[in-house]
Amino acid sequence: MPDSITLKEDAVFKHQANLGEDLEDVEVSAGTELQVLQEWDDHYLAKDDDGKLFNVAKELADPE
Repeated sequence: MPDSITLKEDAVFKHQANLGEDLEDVEVSAGTELQVLQEWDDHYLAKDDDGKLFNVAKELADPE
């Protein structure tokens, strides 16, 4: 499992700050590095510098 990934292209991810709250769209720019917390067959669970968690498709990311 890589320690981090870099986005290949601009992407919009859904983020829910707390249970019961609405989902918000979060725009992340190409070249952004995210910390990998978990890896599955076709996606990563990754965290940005603000602590927001995202499911990132492997096709959108370059492993570091």
